[in-house]
Amino acid sequence: MSIWDDLKLVHLASNASFSRGLGYYQSKAVLSGEESEVGVCKGQVSGSQDNIYNVVININHPRKSSCTCPFAAGRRVICKHMVALYFYHFPEQADAVLAEWEEEEREKEERYQQWEADYTMFRQKKVDEVTAYVKSLSDDQIREELIKALLKEFEYNYPDYDEWDNYDDDYYF
Repeated sequence: MSIWDDLKLVHLASNASFSRGLGYYQSKAVLSGEESEVGVCKGQVSGSQDNIYNVVININHPRKSSCTCPFAAGRRVICKHMVALYFYHFPEQADAVLAEWEEEEREKEERYQQWEADYTMFRQKKVDEVTAYVKSLSDDQIREELIKALLKEFEYNYPDYDEWDNYDDDYYF
């Protein structure tokens, strides 16, 4: 079972609200928080431009949560302030999310480093092959191969007939 299965309220937040709320939690933007009744937490969260928002989260009925921020006021959405307050009350879940993200980033970095090593090895092999081939050619053969390569590059970058056919004939004549 993944940590994401345990995130009862925050899984309803958008990706942006989720990640920003986690950032607010980490930067200690939650000024106060208390459980007012079972499954209901109230608190104040410092927002941008020194605004302070009153937040209520309902763990069992997330859509009954509220915040006085412009994004959530009067709407049934989960905002970043609600996410921050949630993690304030459930820091072990924040830690688990951060640990999972760090593991994903570490795996991603390992995959990239493996790709880079494979690419470097393959490229060096190709450089060695091309170098050996060029050294085996006479000056005239090198000129001939260079002309072929330049024409191939030209043909590769020249528009296809279908693209050319769409141009206005008056443009060319």
